[in-house]
Formats: sequence, C-alpha cells, structure tokens
Amino acid sequence: MLDGIRVLDLTQYLSGPACTLLLAGLGADVIKVEPAPGGDAARGLPMVIDGYSSYFVQQNRGKRSIAVDLSTEAGCELVAELAGACDVLVENFGHGVLDRRGLGPDQLRAANPALVYASISTFGRTGSKAELPGFDLIAQSYAGVSAITGEADGAPLGASLPIGDVGSGIMAFGAISAALYGRSVTGEGQFLDISMVETLFYAHPVAVQGPSVTEGRARLRRTGRHFGSVPPAGTFRGPEGWLAIQVLDAQWPRLCQAAEAIDLAEMERFSTPRGRADHRYELLELLESWMQGFPSDDELIAHLESHRIPVAKVIDPADAHLEPWYVEQGAVTVVDDPTLGPIRVPGFPIRASGLPRRTSEPLAPALGEHTDDVLQELLGHGGDDIAALRAAGTVI
Repeated sequence: MLDGIRVLDLTQYLSGPACTLLLAGLGADVIKVEPAPGGDAARGLPMVIDGYSSYFVQQNRGKRSIAVDLSTEAGCELVAELAGACDVLVENFGHGVLDRRGLGPDQLRAANPALVYASISTFGRTGSKAELPGFDLIAQSYAGVSAITGEADGAPLGASLPIGDVGSGIMAFGAISAALYGRSVTGEGQFLDISMVETLFYAHPVAVQGPSVTEGRARLRRTGRHFGSVPPAGTFRGPEGWLAIQVLDAQWPRLCQAAEAIDLAEMERFSTPRGRADHRYELLELLESWMQGFPSDDELIAHLESHRIPVAKVIDPADAHLEPWYVEQGAVTVVDDPTLGPIRVPGFPIRASGLPRRTSEPLAPALGEHTDDVLQELLGHGGDDIAALRAAGTVI
C-alpha cells in the first residue's frame, strides 16, 4: 500500500522504530539514519550475542541503514539533502536536538514543503514540559495509567509492556497515513507532534469523563487482578493455571447457564451490575471455587466458550509459539538472521486484502549496510563522492 513512499527514519530505541516498522511492512522504503559510529542505541539492547542484538533485529527488520556522523556539519547537511528526496521523516530525538543541527521541521519543510515530518516524544514538542526527558514509565505515570494499576492497597504499577512507546509509534503511523492522504489532495506535507502521554491519556474510557459528570464520585481505583466496576472480569485461578474472563451485563445470563451448578441466577444480590459490583469478592470466590471442579484448564475454557463467554488463557509471551492460534495467524514468526540464527518475533499485525501473507520475514540491516546504495539512488553520488565522504568520516 505504501510502495513508492520513501521514509527517512531518524529514530532509536522503540517508539520511532515501532512506527517505521509498520511503514516498512506496508511497502515503504524506510531508510534508517543511524548516528555514526555506534548506530541506533538499540543495537546494545538485549539479547546481545557476539555483538548483535536480537532486540534491534525485531524492531528494524525490512529497513535500510545508512550511518552518518550527526555531530558534524557535513553529516547534518547530508541528512538534510536526504530529507529533500523523501516523503516522510520520523524522529524521536530529545527536544531541540535536530533543530540545532538544521534538521528541525521548520527547516526541512521549508526546503521540501511536501515532507510529512513526524516527531515522537514523551510530552510533545510544545508546552511547559517539552524540554524534559522521559521514557515509557514516565509517560505511563503522568498519563494516569500507573495510578489505576495494581492491588487496591498496594503501590501504583507500570505495565510491563511498553504501551507508551508502542502506542505512540502506532499513533504516529496512523497520523502519517492520514497526512500522506491529505498531501495527495493538497500537495502539502504536515508537521505531526505525537506525545506518549497524550497517546496513553486518550486511551482512558472512563477515568476522565466518569469523575467529571459525577463530581468525583466515580473516580477509578486500583482493584488488583479484577475490574472493580464490572465484575466478574479479571484473572482467575483455573484447575491448572490462570485464565481471564470478562462478563458484562449481556453475557451474565450465559454465565449463569454455564455455572448452573452454583445457582447464580437464583442469587438476587448478583442480578444487577451494581449488585455484582457491591458483592464482587463473594462472586469471584464462588466462581473460582466452581472452576476448580474441572479436570483441566482446556476443558474449563471449552465449557465457557460453548456458552459464548469471553475467556482466554493467560499466555506467557515466551510460550506463544506453542499456541496453535499464534501459528495459524502468523502472529508469532521467525527471522532467520544470518548472525544470530532463527529468532522468534511478533508477526506483522496488519492484514489487508491487497497485502500478501509473508512467507518469510525481512532481515534487519547491518550498521551502514546500505550507505552506498542510498547515496547513489537518492542523491546521485558516484563512487568518488562516497569515498570522499567515507574518508572524511561523514559516513561509515
């Protein structure tokens, strides 16, 4: 779908690479500009074997790498030239870093008005916190995620999944797609300012509007492994392991049928959502005790599924490749890296009628692997020009 679109990827770690991984997966030519001499800092993230990072491989497969010394004026001028030959630029540097090097949105879009320039940061590029550093955990905390996560009498918790990084990468991907469509109509690019905090804050369905319309009475609290406001919903101990169920009002009669042995339908205190919330601990204890009567988790899940109850095993991601659904969907796949060997990674998450299912995964680039190709294709540099840039240390 993005065949013919060139993306200049000035990102490191996760939020930016999560965005450009999706762009590459839809056919864009993603040119990853890595700061010489070390490259993307993610090349040092675990697992690192013989100097190669499987983390980097997962997040950067299907991209091309050019290594440029961004500490030099010549290196920054070279990147500015590349931006002039691209449709999209994505960056997640600290506030003002690229502006000081002549690579900010105003500077590059003045030279290339059709450029879609996407910036991903913790707090955004405007406002009183724009200059502050931050990572995923900082975004989760300030966006109100940690405040409502954890045990009722325990400390606030951050999610182990980097939802701020990946979520803002996906948000940037969507905004870039819309900006490219807009450009096809107007010819003008856009500057896109994506913040991790706003991405996560946007995801609150109740925690903001609920207190607003109830003068604070509907304030969400931490409720541990169960959703306090809509039980039964949460994680339950099965006969062998853990599973999750979520039953809203429409599913309640079906759960009563599935668990007819404990006569839930006859217990008036559970007949309304408010009643189930007020007596949630008793309800959860009854259900968990009933679940222990099944010989296995699989039989319990099959019984609940036969009554159309939303249920799933609690899967350890390390074991996802053992689940038939993940294999059927290609949701876990393998990169046959020439250095590290086979690496299991999450599969490409977008399915489309015009997008053939992958038969193999693209590889991640070695540092500076495509420097010569990119300089020749985009800027028309010949061998002598490239040799001079190498000799000066501008590229490696």
